Amino acid sequence: MRSGRRTLLALVAAVVALGVVASCSSDPVGDENQTVTGGPVIYPLSLRYHGIDVVADVPYGSDALQRLDVCLPADSAPGTSATPSATASAGSAASASPAPAAGSPAPAAGGAAVAAADAVAAAGTGTGAGAAGAGAAGAGAGASGTPSSSSSPAPDAADGVVAGAEAVAAASGTRPAVLMIHGGSWSHGDKDTAAYRSVCKYLASQGFVTFNVDYRLAPTDPFPAGLDDVRRALDWVFRPTTLSTYDVDSKRVGVFGGSAGGNLAAMLAVTDHDSTAYAEGNRIRAVVDLSGPTNLTTRSTRADGVSAAFQRRQLLYLGCRTYTNCPAATRASPEYQVTEDTAPFFIGHSTDEFIPMWESQEFAATLRKHDVPVTFVAVQGTAHSIAQLDQAMSRRVVNFLQRRLG
Repeated sequence: MRSGRRTLLALVAAVVALGVVASCSSDPVGDENQTVTGGPVIYPLSLRYHGIDVVADVPYGSDALQRLDVCLPADSAPGTSATPSATASAGSAASASPAPAAGSPAPAAGGAAVAAADAVAAAGTGTGAGAAGAGAAGAGAGASGTPSSSSSPAPDAADGVVAGAEAVAAASGTRPAVLMIHGGSWSHGDKDTAAYRSVCKYLASQGFVTFNVDYRLAPTDPFPAGLDDVRRALDWVFRPTTLSTYDVDSKRVGVFGGSAGGNLAAMLAVTDHDSTAYAEGNRIRAVVDLSGPTNLTTRSTRADGVSAAFQRRQLLYLGCRTYTNCPAATRASPEYQVTEDTAPFFIGHSTDEFIPMWESQEFAATLRKHDVPVTFVAVQGTAHSIAQLDQAMSRRVVNFLQRRLG
């Protein structure tokens, strides 16, 4: 009797164990959700990167803003893990850490808690819900909301910004790539913002050739100018000459964006079929969307919607005076354009930020209705866009990209 009971218990335990193994090893199929508590430090900004070259201001079009930077993985150790510096309060220096292996990011001597530039400006104010954790008004260029000059920075070996030929000569192998799109309410910001350049270098340190793109901004150039530009940049990435120059595998290309950049990244994915590259067999394979507005229609103006200040910014981007007479609102909203062919998504959104979390939740639900795999991470607090990228969240993003792009 006891022997039979022990056998039954052993069988039950084996079934449970197999189920756990299967759940851990299986690829998410659209029902992966997680709620986490974020840290106060933007992890990529707290690091320095040895061996990561940046090819600056590469033109992908004829307009002055149609430029991008290319962050190249280090040959010696692509995909190596970054060594974190100690968490520091705003304005304080991080403690020293052991020197990393060649090609790995090393801790910055002055890494501090900062907020992404797009968080402050998109909220329409320097305070309140747009702030991102401790030190949200924070230290460093990334927090000021003032875009840096769009002119080409002088080559600086210490910063990894080098002439194109020198940087490309170091590349070898066929690599995955990410097109990265900055935020700023579609109206300001650029690729040279310290926080976005740090994320570009961080992704490169994990083995991804990262294209950090500028695009035309509202109100001078309203929708669809910005979307047209990032689509042009994506088509440029897929050109044979680009693929060859930067050793990119056309079947391993993803997009990444925060805030307005998250909206544009999502729009690229749901309208992938509009790309010239798509007709040639190339397409987006993975999308990272951090706090991207996904519903720009009258739905966003309800009591639980975005602030009045952000509503005005959306209208400037859409080129409309009111939401009730704005055909562009639906066309600029990823929520209404998902198909079964849309690439898998990683969506990160904070629970109490100024872009309401229901936008990302409803968008994730729409993706799942079309059988699109979604990883949804709700971050406790107010951190907006790339300010969510503490060490753990940065690792989640990289794991997703590595799983989808290889």
